[in-house]
Amino acid sequence: MNADGTTRARPKLPLLVLMRTAAEDLIWRRGKAMHAYVDETGNTGAAIFDAAQPLFITAAMMTRNDFDARFSAEVAAVAARLGVEELHAADLGVGRIEEVAADLLAILRRAGPAFALSRVEKGYHLAGKVVDTLFDPSDNRAVAWQFYNLRPLRMLLVFQVAELLDEPLARLFWPALMEKRRDRAEAALVAFCRGLAERLVRIDDSRLRKVVGDALQWAADNPESFFLVSDDRRQRNGHMPNMVGFGNLIGAIESQSNRWNRRVDTIVHDRQSEFEQSLKFWHQMFANAKADVATLPLGEKLVLRKVFGSTLRMSAGADSAGIQMTDVVLWLFARSLKGPELPPRCGRLLTYVQSRAYQNDFSFIGVGTDLVRTLDEAYARDPSIRAYERAVGVGRESEARRLQAMREYAEAKAAREMDG
Repeated sequence: MNADGTTRARPKLPLLVLMRTAAEDLIWRRGKAMHAYVDETGNTGAAIFDAAQPLFITAAMMTRNDFDARFSAEVAAVAARLGVEELHAADLGVGRIEEVAADLLAILRRAGPAFALSRVEKGYHLAGKVVDTLFDPSDNRAVAWQFYNLRPLRMLLVFQVAELLDEPLARLFWPALMEKRRDRAEAALVAFCRGLAERLVRIDDSRLRKVVGDALQWAADNPESFFLVSDDRRQRNGHMPNMVGFGNLIGAIESQSNRWNRRVDTIVHDRQSEFEQSLKFWHQMFANAKADVATLPLGEKLVLRKVFGSTLRMSAGADSAGIQMTDVVLWLFARSLKGPELPPRCGRLLTYVQSRAYQNDFSFIGVGTDLVRTLDEAYARDPSIRAYERAVGVGRESEARRLQAMREYAEAKAAREMDG
């Protein structure tokens, strides 16, 4: 960007230089960086069944420059006017934030950030975990390939399982993921499957009832086939809503990185002890994944690598103006979801944020709205006779593979038992 606001054109380069490698392209981009500041609310961990905290919400503020270096003095001045050392919205309350909301908005306008807001509904997350655990055909041979690997069908399973779940039954399932001993994890899985199977009569659709029933029966008979035991806290934490929210934010940060054509330099996350090592592990997993593009069954493209080359740094809010600003944004967003209307200046601040935000709603309403739209589009198309015949053929092949997989597993299991 030139001083007069015009865009600086890249100089024309010889053809040989343009044919640089991916590594050289990364070097070219290193001079242009962006930063992200992340905070979260709605403690999970052992509180996944806490009715008072049904949502886990995360937020990220993304800036082209180091917000901490550029605006720390101004954010500190705002805090000083309130007589506090740092901005922490839960302590200040909406009345005191309203006093300085216009000042915070002015800072944000000068910083020109983008935002990401992620809402994870714990009830939906729990139902999704049941489906991911029990209906993946790589573990459960009784499930036909398409019911898990085609997203609309998988989402229908999630919603159907959710209709059958209640908290006492869900509390039978959760130890199957959290238990350190294999025998106890398998016992929990079997008890859950049998309890859920007793409610199959509630499923109106006979085909779906059979799919769910076959899966539950096979899981109860073969609990040893499922990957259940988590050897350490980091693996167990991977089942928590925290990791879903963090993954959603990483995806949004990657999208903004591509939009700005800037590498992600540093992701500053509000320090908290329980999930710190897990967050670092997941960050490294995303950042170091292969750059290959995977094509999903319905043509969707998936790139596992995100925020390549970035650093994740944990920081106390007192040491990061960016964390403090994100804390205020997150608190206002969470409060708006509970219903009370925000006062005018707080409302304008949140409106500005949402107008520049990626929003991910991992909830029954959010996913359900997307699923209904997808199904409406599918039903609106009139498939050709050839497409219909091809679909019938694929279904028959899938069913044949399912029966073969069940048969082969039963034979192998019998052989293992005979060998002692």
